Amino acid sequence: MDPAGFSQYYEDLSSAVLRVSKTAGYLAGEDLNFHRTSSAEFSKSLDEESERILALTSAVIKAANAGTDLTGPTLQDEDSIDDNWRSVVDVIDSLLEKADACLDEFTGVIKKLSPSQEEQAQAAPAKKGPAFPTIYDYGPSKIPKPQLEFERKPDSTDMSPFKPLLKSKPHAIVPLEKSLKTKKIDGVEAYPHPYETEIRESQYPEPVYQVSPPIDYLPFESTTATFVDTLDGVKEMLEELKKAKEIAVDLEHHDVHSYHGLVSLMQISTREKDWVVDTLKPWREELQILNEVFADPKILKVLHGATMDIIWLQRDLGLYMVGMFDTFHAASALGFPKRSLKFLLSKFVNFEADKRYQTADWRARPLPTGMFDYARSDTHYLLYIYDRLRNDLIEDSTEEASKIDYVNEGSKKEALQRYERPVYDAANGLGPGGWYDLLWRNPGNFSKEQFAVFKAVHQFRDQVARAEDEGWQCVYPKHMLFKLAQTMPLDLGTLFRTLSPMTPITKERASDLLDVIKQAKVDSIDGPEWRDIAPPKHVFKAPEDTTPQSDPSAPVAGRCETSQFWGDVLKAKEPSLPIANTLSALAEATRISLPLPPMPTTISEPQEQLITASAPAASQTPPAPAPSKPEAPKYFTVKDLGGPRKRKVTPIDNPEQALSTTADLDDTSNPDVIQVSSKKSRKDKKKRKEEKKEEKARKAKAEAEAPFDYGAADAVLNAPSAATATQPRRKAFNPYAKAMEAPSGARKIKRDETGKSLTFRQ
Repeated sequence: MDPAGFSQYYEDLSSAVLRVSKTAGYLAGEDLNFHRTSSAEFSKSLDEESERILALTSAVIKAANAGTDLTGPTLQDEDSIDDNWRSVVDVIDSLLEKADACLDEFTGVIKKLSPSQEEQAQAAPAKKGPAFPTIYDYGPSKIPKPQLEFERKPDSTDMSPFKPLLKSKPHAIVPLEKSLKTKKIDGVEAYPHPYETEIRESQYPEPVYQVSPPIDYLPFESTTATFVDTLDGVKEMLEELKKAKEIAVDLEHHDVHSYHGLVSLMQISTREKDWVVDTLKPWREELQILNEVFADPKILKVLHGATMDIIWLQRDLGLYMVGMFDTFHAASALGFPKRSLKFLLSKFVNFEADKRYQTADWRARPLPTGMFDYARSDTHYLLYIYDRLRNDLIEDSTEEASKIDYVNEGSKKEALQRYERPVYDAANGLGPGGWYDLLWRNPGNFSKEQFAVFKAVHQFRDQVARAEDEGWQCVYPKHMLFKLAQTMPLDLGTLFRTLSPMTPITKERASDLLDVIKQAKVDSIDGPEWRDIAPPKHVFKAPEDTTPQSDPSAPVAGRCETSQFWGDVLKAKEPSLPIANTLSALAEATRISLPLPPMPTTISEPQEQLITASAPAASQTPPAPAPSKPEAPKYFTVKDLGGPRKRKVTPIDNPEQALSTTADLDDTSNPDVIQVSSKKSRKDKKKRKEEKKEEKARKAKAEAEAPFDYGAADAVLNAPSAATATQPRRKAFNPYAKAMEAPSGARKIKRDETGKSLTFRQ
C-alpha cells in the first residue's frame, strides 16, 4: 500500500470499528433474550450475524498465522471463544511483535536484510534515527542474532576447559606452543594464561613515573570517530596505533540474547584520533592482529574498570593486555568519593555522559547518532584523565608508599585474569549462575518439595538458555523462579497464570516444564531440605580436625569467615611496616597516658601470671642508683594527689593531745603522718558506729520489756489525750489524712480575653 494513502485508510478503518463497537455495546446493554422471544425473525437474523462474525474472525486468525508456527483455533460458537481465548491472544501478540519489527525497520533502527541496504548501512554507519533500541523486556529478539554468522559459532553447551583463541603470539617471552599446554590450576586441568609471564615481567614506560603537564583533548564537537567495519580498516587503524605511546580502550557488551554474551563494539582512542570498531562481523577473530599493540609493554593501554573487559576480550576476540593502566584503581588510591567513569568525566572534563544508552541494544546496525557519540566519549577523554590522575598519584606518593606502583600492580592483577566457561553444578548449586547464591541472597521459607522444585526449574532454565543461546531472563526471570517453587503448578492453566506473561521460549516447552516440576516433587521425598545443605567454602570455613578442642584460637564451626556486608575488612591483616610503626607508637603513648593492667586472654587466666610475665622485661634493665629523696610514685591516682579528707571534730579533753593532733594534720609534707591520721580517723568512725548500734539495741530491749496497756490507752477515734508518764500523747484518727497528702492537679490555664489588658508591677 502506498504510504501516502495509509492515513486515509487508517481513519476509515478506525471509524468503522468504532461504529461496530458502539453498536455491539448498545446491544449488549439491552435484553437480547427478550427481543429474541418477541420476534422469531429478529432471533434468526441475530444468529446469522453471529455466525458471520465468527467466520470472519476465524478467517482473520488464519490469515494472521500464515507463515508462522502458530495454529489458530476455529471459532464455531460463543463457548469456543472462551475455550480458545489463550490461542487468540497468542495470535494478537504475534501481530503486535510483527508490527514492532516493521516500525523499527521503517524508522531505521533495524536494517533490512537486503544487499542494497547492507551497503547503504556501511556507507552511513552513524545515520541519525528518531529512536535507539533499548532493552526494556526479555521477549523475542527484534534483531537477527549476529552470532549465527560468525566463522566460529559459540557453543553454550561446551563444558570443556576454555582454550585460548590465539593463532600467534606477538611480543612473546614464552612461545605460543608452550603457553597452550594444559596444567593443574586449583586442582583442575585447565589452560594457563598465555601472557602470564609477559605481564608479570613487564616494565611500565618511564613517563608513567614522571609528572608532566596534561595534554589537552581535541574538541568533541569539531572531531568525529572513524567507524571500522572492514578488515582493511582494521589494518589501517593498526598502523596508526603502533605509532602511539598511549591508547585508550573500552568495550560495549550485550548479554541478553546470548548465553555467554557478545562484545558488540570496541572503542580505541589516541591523542589525535578515535575509532569505533564493529566486533560483530563474521571475521571478528581476525582482530587478534591488534595484539601487536595490546601486548606491547612499550605502549600504555588505559582502561577504566577493566575487570570484565579483560575477560570479554579473551573469550570473544583472543586479545590480551600487557602494560595496562586502570583508572579505577587510580581513583581508589586517591580516595575519590566515587570511582565511576561518569564521575571522572564530570570531575576532570565537566562532561556529563548520557547514561540512557547503558541499556541500549548495542547489536543494532547502523548505530544511531546518540549511541555512536556515547560510545566514542568513553575513550575520547580518557587519556587526558589519565594525565591528571598520574600527576596526582605521583604527588601524593611517599618514599615508603608509592601510589603509582599500587595502581600498576592492581592493573597487572586485572590483566592476569583467565576466562573460564561457567559449568553448571546441579548438585551443590555453586559457580556462576548457581542456585545456591541465589537462595542465599533471597532466603525463603521453602518446604522440602518447594526446595526440590526450585532446584529443578533453575536447572531447566539453564539448560534451555544454553540450547537457545539466550540469556537466563529470556526463559523466565529470577522472581518467576521463586513463584514456580512456591506455587508448584501441576497443570497448564496454573503454569500459564504463574508465569504470566510467559516468554515464547518457555511457552514452547510448557509441557516439559510441567514434567520437570512433577518429577521434582516425587524426588523430594528422599531429598534434603534447604537448611540441611552444607554451605560452600566461600561462605563458611569448617575447623581443622587436627586443631585441639582446648585451643581458644581454634575456628568455630558455622562461623562466617567473611561478612556478607563488610567483606573481609574485619579480618586481621598484617599491616605494612610504616603503619605497624605508627600503631606501635600510638599503643605506647596510650599505655603511658593510661596505665592499665594487661588484660587476660581468657577468663580463667589469673592476673598474677600476666604481671609475672611482664616483669622480666623490667628486670633486664640495670638498677638505677638510690635517690636522695623519695620520688613520687610512677603510677598514681586522683586520690593519692588529692588533699586529706574532711573529718568530723571529736571532743578532746587533753589540751596537749589537741595540739599534737593539730600539728600532725598541718604536717602534710610527711606522708607517714597523713597515713597515721587517716587510720586513726577510720578507727574512731568504726568505734562510733558500734556505740550507736549498742544504744539502739538497748532502747529496743527496754521497749520490749515494758508491755503496752491496752486498757489505759485512748481509742484512736477519740480526741487526742494528754501525755502521761507511761503513754505518749496520741493524735486523733483522721481518715482523710492520706487523701490530703495526694499531689495537687495541674493548674487551670488562664485564657486571654479580647479587650482586656494586664498590669504588671515591676
